[in-house]
Amino acid sequence: MATTYPMPMWGITMEEGIIHQWLVAVGDEVTEGQPLASVGTTKAEIEFESPASGVVAALLAAEGETVDVGADLIVLADDAADAAQYLADAG
Repeated sequence: MATTYPMPMWGITMEEGIIHQWLVAVGDEVTEGQPLASVGTTKAEIEFESPASGVVAALLAAEGETVDVGADLIVLADDAADAAQYLADAG
């Protein structure tokens, strides 16, 4: 199964974040709590940590892109087979 995770809100007034750098690539295995991306806000540079363990199926924002809080950011699959199925279904 693949699950989409959104840009989190790290502060009460946060509305968006800028993806400064992805620290993972599609196909990488990740563990819960592992840093996935460096995200800039108006007040800080924050590491977006993996909310679950799995395999990166898709990165839904490019480096340098501004992403609204709550917008889809990354897709994590349970394993490599699920990641391949997600990519096949996404076309």
